[in-house]
Amino acid sequence: MVWNPEKMVVYYKMVKNMDRGFSDCRRVLFVCTGNTCRSPMAEYCFAALTGNSGIECASAGVGAFPGDPMSEMALQVLAERGIDGSAFRSRRIGDLLVANSDLILAMGQGHLREICRCFPFAAEKTVLLMDFAGGGDVADPFGGNKEVYRRCLAGMLPALENLAETLIKK
Repeated sequence: MVWNPEKMVVYYKMVKNMDRGFSDCRRVLFVCTGNTCRSPMAEYCFAALTGNSGIECASAGVGAFPGDPMSEMALQVLAERGIDGSAFRSRRIGDLLVANSDLILAMGQGHLREICRCFPFAAEKTVLLMDFAGGGDVADPFGGNKEVYRRCLAGMLPALENLAETLIKK
């Protein structure tokens, strides 16, 4: 792993939040680019994992066109897990959505930087999703076949499970 001072500041802030507990963390936001693949798959899987725990989740994209449906491959991969994402519509990240979120999970470094640049007040509550499972970015499946989407979701699941366990436990 390459030393990244920016990332270490984020980790430090995250650890501080973990020390005080996630008891306040009830609204989680997943962010990717277009809000049609990665972040909605994460949102719907996380909602299934957290069930009736009282944790709310949403997703948005830094470059989303509001109102787009989830990609067909993402819908099919979720359906394989018994999750219906047909009601989903994309939205662009904005001030109100960010302000109302307790924890923001970016799919990649570029998303993390863009969120912190556009919403500096949210830097302390924004981290990479994959920081909950060893680090790294979630590969963008856009334009790929169903197997690419399956691998994308399978790669996110350990982080989503760890996140759900962490938040529900508190």
